[in-house]
Amino acid sequence: MTQSMPSLALAPGVRRMKRFLFALFLSVSVNFANAAPITISNATTSLTVNGGEANNGLVPFNGYLRYTDIAAGEEVTWSIDPLLVFSDGSTNVLSNGMTGGFGSPVDIGSGVIRSTVTVPGTIDVEADTELVGSNVRTTFSFSDLTGGGLDGTTFVYYAENDIFAFSNDTATFTGSIVGGDLALFQFDSAAETLTVRITGEEMAGATLSLFGAGLWTAWGTALESGDLSVLSSDGSNFATVGDLGLALAFNLTGSSAELVVNYDTQPQPPTIPIPIPQAAWLFGSALGLLGWMRRRKAV
Repeated sequence: MTQSMPSLALAPGVRRMKRFLFALFLSVSVNFANAAPITISNATTSLTVNGGEANNGLVPFNGYLRYTDIAAGEEVTWSIDPLLVFSDGSTNVLSNGMTGGFGSPVDIGSGVIRSTVTVPGTIDVEADTELVGSNVRTTFSFSDLTGGGLDGTTFVYYAENDIFAFSNDTATFTGSIVGGDLALFQFDSAAETLTVRITGEEMAGATLSLFGAGLWTAWGTALESGDLSVLSSDGSNFATVGDLGLALAFNLTGSSAELVVNYDTQPQPPTIPIPIPQAAWLFGSALGLLGWMRRRKAV
């Protein structure tokens, strides 16, 4: 595993229209940042942890981390942003260092990159990110500073992915919150050769409560404003095609909480099982068609 301090220049060959539109934003925000992201890489994956250096507003390019699948030669991330939504409706985008989010990430050794922030008088947040094979594993820890507990605070992990092209991605999910096996996926509708996979792990004081997919930029802007109605507990408002983002939301309780989010890629989209009633209908239809063909042949 190698580590280096990357250049702040945009990667060569940047080809997406959205990146062009935000080039001015990026050049301005860099002037305010401490300019200290950290890159970790291995044979399959390159990960740049920006921490608060992205200076995002949730929707613009960059975000907490950037992920490149080396084998596919594709940077799949447009914006990865952790977000706090407080009980009074206010929010804090943790990748936005200019508004009190994370500062520069710190290499604490053993392949772990740490970002921290203290939201004044409210909450301490710590994020430890590591690259395990192709999986980016981020452990988020929260400590209450009010004495009243974290109850009423929601943590949202927002991931806006561009896979080969931004306008024709497909999103889907498998499992459920109730079943404890929820996984979110996003892939290019045309190529279907590279898929982003996101999962969350509940730990002490954190409960996965909502998830969703939606269209950039209005969906991300709604989340940034604290509007969690664009998510659901069962995927009932899960967008499936377009320039999409994915999100997981956790309810925080008690004086401290901890959770893990995994961000990974895989070659192919998941195989979605056909529901039993539909499978039975298809089987029955096939039998009926076979019987009809036999009768026609007998005639």
